[in-house]
Amino acid sequence: MKSKLVRALAVCALGAAVAAPSFAANDLTGTTVDINWQFPDAATTAYSQSVVVGAGAEVTCAGNAAGTGLCPGFVDAAHIDIGANDLALTIDSGTSAWTATTFNGYEFSNLSAGGTWTGYTLSTDFAGLDASRITFTPDAVWVNMQGITPVAGQSFDITLQTSAVPEPASPALMLAGLGALVVIARRRRAQR
Repeated sequence: MKSKLVRALAVCALGAAVAAPSFAANDLTGTTVDINWQFPDAATTAYSQSVVVGAGAEVTCAGNAAGTGLCPGFVDAAHIDIGANDLALTIDSGTSAWTATTFNGYEFSNLSAGGTWTGYTLSTDFAGLDASRITFTPDAVWVNMQGITPVAGQSFDITLQTSAVPEPASPALMLAGLGALVVIARRRRAQR
């Protein structure tokens, strides 16, 4: 009788392992993210740079419109740091305002390479930057900075969010438990 129980549990566990989906945590680390400076509207790219997400700032600009990639657009010194699930820009020095046009800001795209994003939270100390200036899709985020005058040290941080995903072991354990209950019930019937 024990061998039947062992076989039944093994079959249930194997079935659960095959049926259970595999889930991976979302993470931008090691992926390529495209950053576009959109100006004077959201359809026009003034500057762009593709970066591989890793440790430290992905873009560092000295200011005075010097450098390559996004840096010619920065009058003030600034850096952009992309983490496992966040996008951050910090003004390091200066107070040059983003020109008030239809759109003057940043598009972070190719975000789906790091997983399926379902939303975001915004943390900022830029006066005037709020959720109404953020456009979100699962693959891209646009941040409209038009008309904002920064103070050195100010920043924004957009944290990308995912929906809750069940642990991979949960469905397997549930099926194994149901299989064990079936085996126990059959065993009791056979003993009567």
